[in-house]
Amino acid sequence: MPNPKVSVLITAYNYGHYIGDAIQSVLDQTFDDFELIILDNQSTDDTIDVVNTFIEKDTRIKFIVNKTNIGMFRNYNEGLLHARGEYIKFLNADDKFHPQILEKFVKILDKYHDVSLVTSHRQYFHSSAEIQKTNFSGLQDAKEMILLALSKINFIGEPTTVMFRRENLNVGLFDTSLIFFADLDMWLRQLSVGNLYIVNEVLSYVRKHEAQGTQELRGNTDKAVFIALQWPEYVRNSILMNRFGYNLYEENKITRNKILKKATKVAHRLLFSNSNNNARIRDYFSPINPTLYFRYFIKNIFNRN
Repeated sequence: MPNPKVSVLITAYNYGHYIGDAIQSVLDQTFDDFELIILDNQSTDDTIDVVNTFIEKDTRIKFIVNKTNIGMFRNYNEGLLHARGEYIKFLNADDKFHPQILEKFVKILDKYHDVSLVTSHRQYFHSSAEIQKTNFSGLQDAKEMILLALSKINFIGEPTTVMFRRENLNVGLFDTSLIFFADLDMWLRQLSVGNLYIVNEVLSYVRKHEAQGTQELRGNTDKAVFIALQWPEYVRNSILMNRFGYNLYEENKITRNKILKKATKVAHRLLFSNSNNNARIRDYFSPINPTLYFRYFIKNIFNRN
């Protein structure tokens, strides 16, 4: 049996009340040369029952239940290990596809062999109807997009929004050491081997609701501060250690400094608004070397040595 053109990967945990809509949005695609792999992370609700109703109707669906809960990004990686398609398309279990997303993304990757990553605009739904757009469309230079992403964090989109080539997984799987932005890190590593194409249409729908893991992280002050501190450290290491294969440090010194300064402002503001140790933190704070204040935060806020 030949490999499918696209592997659609749905990772699930206790989204039985949403996952049916996600699966149906895949089955409703105008492009049908795909496999759908659903990876359940030990759900305790009716997720398994809902998925089984679809498996009975469509042989393209493969269902994997993890023996233990391995976490979100490790579950993404598990999906990549099972994928057989030429192209990889994630879909979060609480999100949905536009009916033409696979068709349009496949055409772009088939046409532009120098494109490693394709994305589009996306629209929030459920508790918000906001449309997330970028100021760009069409073919974009990878180096410029990496620098822009390091400045603005994730304008490229959630896993539901992007597609990439399976052959480019030599850049590595999702980095599970990153708490909040392992998806963005993956997109930027994909851009180290090819350009970005942005479709000027809304082709994915991202559900906004209180039960989201990202909302839970933002709602916890300590975790939010930790994430804000991890980001500037990540930016610094990415640029200085040439993480993405381009010589960003030497070629873009002015841009580099602007990016570091802007990224650390977020952590600076959050630290000063949530700590009684402002004076001591100020002594450790440096826009071009956040390592010292990062370690200070871990030791004094989380009480770690």
